[in-house]
Amino acid sequence: MASSRALYDVIVIGAGIEGSSCAYNLAKEGMKVLLIEQFPLPHIRGSSHGQSRITRYAYSKAFYVRMMVDCFPMWAQLEKESGEDFFT
Repeated sequence: MASSRALYDVIVIGAGIEGSSCAYNLAKEGMKVLLIEQFPLPHIRGSSHGQSRITRYAYSKAFYVRMMVDCFPMWAQLEKESGEDFFT
């Protein structure tokens, strides 16, 4: 007989930047999260593969500017929690 209790609150498909961020923040909120990725990590198939990125505030759409203003403190918090430096 199957248990009525779910093993996970949320299942996230895809461990790219969006899926990983989603799963991470849901777990920080206390949810039981399963993150599923079809390829072994790390892999070169993702759009965020590689060692470098350009990070800027200059965008033509206000939404992207606001997103960058909001994300820098989040990245700083993630650096603190992980003990890793993301920016050089």
